[in-house]
Amino acid sequence: MTVPLITSTISNPFTGTFGNGVVVPFLNSGTFLVPAGVSSVRVRVWGAGSNTSGGGGGGFSMRTITGLISGASIVVTVGTTAAVAGTSSFGSFCSATGGQNNAGGAGTGGDTNSTGGAGVTSVAGGGVAGMWGNGGASAASGTVSGSSGNAGGGGGSTTGTTGGNGIFGTGGQYQSTTVSIFPTTGFVSASIDFIGTGGGGGNTVAGINGGGGGLGTTTGGFPGGGGSSASGGKGLVIVEY
Repeated sequence: MTVPLITSTISNPFTGTFGNGVVVPFLNSGTFLVPAGVSSVRVRVWGAGSNTSGGGGGGFSMRTITGLISGASIVVTVGTTAAVAGTSSFGSFCSATGGQNNAGGAGTGGDTNSTGGAGVTSVAGGGVAGMWGNGGASAASGTVSGSSGNAGGGGGSTTGTTGGNGIFGTGGQYQSTTVSIFPTTGFVSASIDFIGTGGGGGNTVAGINGGGGGLGTTTGGFPGGGGSSASGGKGLVIVEY
């Protein structure tokens, strides 16, 4: 299934408008039919996050593809969460594996490829990779988790430790049974350049926008954040033309 996001010119502050500015996200596996008059597309692919205890974040790949033929059919696969999470891909052009238990997934075939952050068993999940770099890894128990230029990992097990920061989002923190600080999305504007830039969750706090889930049964943020004994973020494919 595809959900048209924008069918007019979009302003991406870092990557710019591609082609006619049409953006088509695939939330589930499907088929992309090359429109009439289109021979080039730009594709962004995120693998799913692992849902094992301290799951790894999904990988990322981004590629500009030329020489396409109008009317051609290209298979699009969107990864789903599992202990060994599913791969997302755009035909045979580029792909990104999901988190592999505690290890992060990896992008291949793109002009830009990056690796999801590693999770730590019984602690927290890793962050998704993206155009900004690798996902942040979860920290060991009781320490602050780091971010590696993209979405952060989840937090450690001690009260007061924080989730890792994304490139634009901040990590969350558990302070007490009544006070939790939630991670921020990292969306500076409504642009696809900011997908996968959110913060990781602290202890008992879920990740957001690609951030890994914190200690406990917490989820990884969509897309591709590693879960912590809970669901990881599903994969995502976005096509621009």
